[in-house]
Amino acid sequence: MRSIKRLLIVAGTIAALTALAPVASAGSPLGDIHLQKICPTFETTATCMVIIADAGPLPVGTVAAYSGPLFAPVFSTAVVLTTPNGDTATGHCTLIWRPELSGADGFGTCVFVSGTGALAGFHANLTITDHPDTLVTNWDGTYWFGN
Repeated sequence: MRSIKRLLIVAGTIAALTALAPVASAGSPLGDIHLQKICPTFETTATCMVIIADAGPLPVGTVAAYSGPLFAPVFSTAVVLTTPNGDTATGHCTLIWRPELSGADGFGTCVFVSGTGALAGFHANLTITDHPDTLVTNWDGTYWFGN
């Protein structure tokens, strides 16, 4: 019962964050982000690295550092992205691992609301698909730059 309540709270939070995300400013059209990151030492370092970046402002080599708490079946944490050039973006990710809902894969969202350097004004709404068998996570969604 407690896990169902937790799942409902997390699902509600995801829905609220998605609905309340700011719209793109007129000066910055929406762009697409499609990337894959790998997290081979996630349980000890809570970091991942982008290995494929098909679209968007986050290049290969960008590191995602999560601040926790790190636990399953629900993972909800602040995250800081740092590009190889030192630009940063700050956001929050929520990921759920529930085999009865998604098989072996995890699913969730990341929302980014600020950045520094080349990522100043960075905003993004991303869908997460986590594949624990391969240690690869896909992020797909939209981004824009604004206030």
